[in-house]
Amino acid sequence: MRSLTRREKILLTVGLVLLVLGGYYYFLHQPMMERQEDLEIELEALEQEYETALDQIDQIPELEDELAELQEEREEILDVGIKEPEEIVAVLNTFSRQTGITINSYSKGEVDGGHSFTLGVEGTYIPILEFVSMVDNWDYRLETEDFSLNADDGEIDMEFSFFFHQWDELEEYLAQLEDVEE
Repeated sequence: MRSLTRREKILLTVGLVLLVLGGYYYFLHQPMMERQEDLEIELEALEQEYETALDQIDQIPELEDELAELQEEREEILDVGIKEPEEIVAVLNTFSRQTGITINSYSKGEVDGGHSFTLGVEGTYIPILEFVSMVDNWDYRLETEDFSLNADDGEIDMEFSFFFHQWDELEEYLAQLEDVEE
């Protein structure tokens, strides 16, 4: 075999160097650059998730306050919700004591969707007016269905017929709550 000339050696060396550089570029450098781009995209996504998590963490106190308010509203609704006839009569009795009128008679009836009451009271005009105002402002479910008025020597005798509406849906909801708690 013949020996290579100087020019051939240089061309062979340059070719080998170009081959090594091309191989390095296509097999090492280019995949590393693609991987770096993928990692940068992944890093941006993680930074976005991190920012979202920080925003959610910042909202926790507000959400806790909102939850506390909702729980208070729920407690108020449940507290106001179902009333037994005795509770209603107790409130009416408290109103009569506060206004200075006398309850002469009381009777209750059972009706679907609520409680019916007949209440006889005696007093002067202003206390009876205050009593009616207190009843009117107390609970919007207590409805005056009928009343009669008799006046005699400055005393007024009144007979009221009330109806206290009960919410069937609220009773069902409370029953469901009791089932869940058990």
